Amino acid sequence: MGQTLDQLFDDRLARTHNAAADSSAARLAAFALAPPHPLIGFFSLNNIVRGIFQSTDASWIVSADSINQGFATEGVAALLDIAFHTLGLHRVQANIIPTNLASLRVARKVGFREEGRALRMLKIADQWQDHLMFAKLADEHPT
Repeated sequence: MGQTLDQLFDDRLARTHNAAADSSAARLAAFALAPPHPLIGFFSLNNIVRGIFQSTDASWIVSADSINQGFATEGVAALLDIAFHTLGLHRVQANIIPTNLASLRVARKVGFREEGRALRMLKIADQWQDHLMFAKLADEHPT
């Protein structure tokens, strides 16, 4: 039997706490400034690798009520600022399912370059999904 929603949330929260503690990820939540302060979305830097790599994977998800209002673009731009200016990383990657047109638009708006296609990269909803690979380097990001 699967986990309850509360158990899934608790597991996600524990993983977020552990990743922050070992500096392997940074996960942020965005809320609207106006009452009742609804959740806009989540913006994450995952798999932060130091040493000679200095790289991370970016991901984001925005609530259905917040789509097409610029929040995703603003959130991903802020995430890139954190990656490059706060964490001092060299490279941020984003892998997007080709049919996710909204995320493709966001990636391009914030200056990600398309680098290729990864066939059957991740298993999502019981199907292996291709992803378009995007990246941005620190020297490509404004100060």
